[in-house]
Amino acid sequence: MNIFKHIAFLLVVFCFSCTDPDILGLEIQPESDNILIFNSLSSDFQTEIESEDSLRTDNVVSLTLGEIHDPIFGLNSAGFYTQLLLTENNIDLGTNPIVDSVIFSYTYSGSYGDLSQFDNISVQRVFTDLHNDSIYYSNTFQLAASNIYNVEEYTISESSNNPNIRIKLTNEFGQQIIDLGSEFLVDNETFLSQFQGLSLSAFGSNAMLYLNPNGSESYFKIYYKNDENISDTLSLDFQVGGDAARVNIFNEKSSENIIQDISKIYIQSMAGYKAKISFNNIDSLRALLRNQVINKATVEFNVLDGSQSEYLAHNKLVLVRTNSAGENIFLSDFLLEGDDYFGGDLNNEKYQFNITRYLYQLLTNSDYTSDLYLLSGGGAVNANRTLLEKEVLLKIYYSEL
Repeated sequence: MNIFKHIAFLLVVFCFSCTDPDILGLEIQPESDNILIFNSLSSDFQTEIESEDSLRTDNVVSLTLGEIHDPIFGLNSAGFYTQLLLTENNIDLGTNPIVDSVIFSYTYSGSYGDLSQFDNISVQRVFTDLHNDSIYYSNTFQLAASNIYNVEEYTISESSNNPNIRIKLTNEFGQQIIDLGSEFLVDNETFLSQFQGLSLSAFGSNAMLYLNPNGSESYFKIYYKNDENISDTLSLDFQVGGDAARVNIFNEKSSENIIQDISKIYIQSMAGYKAKISFNNIDSLRALLRNQVINKATVEFNVLDGSQSEYLAHNKLVLVRTNSAGENIFLSDFLLEGDDYFGGDLNNEKYQFNITRYLYQLLTNSDYTSDLYLLSGGGAVNANRTLLEKEVLLKIYYSEL
């Protein structure tokens, strides 16, 4: 390397892409070995905001429940479908079982928005078979109607030891299950043939709850009495975690005001919005870096000032490329170097990605598509949204022969 003269170059552009892991011609060096030279490059690029068609949301680790009325992004609604599974087989309800109370509880693991405005929970029976080995998406089912609730009251405990939401359902609702009779409480297959599951929705609120189906406070319980136990209360217990099929459901989001706005970048979870960023002309960049060694390349997105005053931005964003079939593919920088190296975490009001391998592959392989997508991190299990500045900074450190 003593024949090389080290020069670093800073390019300000709005673009990038990705490729397969062919790294010939790359020479990664410590940033301190580079001499930064600031320059500007006029490069054609195109940025488009698109609405997500759907996200895969089956058997997620976190269930989302609520509504947010965002003045910029609009209505964001979430609910879910879930099975109830017996905790034991061959249950005998006794003679003339009568419901005393019904409790539906979830461990509460967090929220988004103003929790004090959470309101109007609806719990309804569904008549669609669910299967825990099937693939479901956020638009596979529809959010339940808002005119049926079956809820008497609910409480949200933010206790650090056992945070939970506890929903007291009407006795009439619980009696539907009891009236199935012991013959349908033999095992889960038999029970699910008669009672496919429940849907939960929330309306008129301005908060989103994150619920843990596998938490210690997550269960469905019917308290009842029978002729054999007039003074003692018995319970019929169900689990909502484990092998119980569950699916997050989100409303459709396709605001023309957002999609047509070219002044900023919109990113939203829960099948909201993503950003497509494309190189239209990389010839000038390719010519500039011809016969050079790329030492490092990063791309940065800055959070728009004041955009987090009411709703927080994502803790993490994801950058992917598309292949010739239009499928999202992780960049080789992520696949070969790992998440810590690749980046994408929110730090000092910006998101930075290391795209050294990608940039080299883009410049040396004309068959690679120039389309990248900036997506929400954990979009199937959180309600965050992010507004970014239009300008994107691409830093390229290279060594000149």
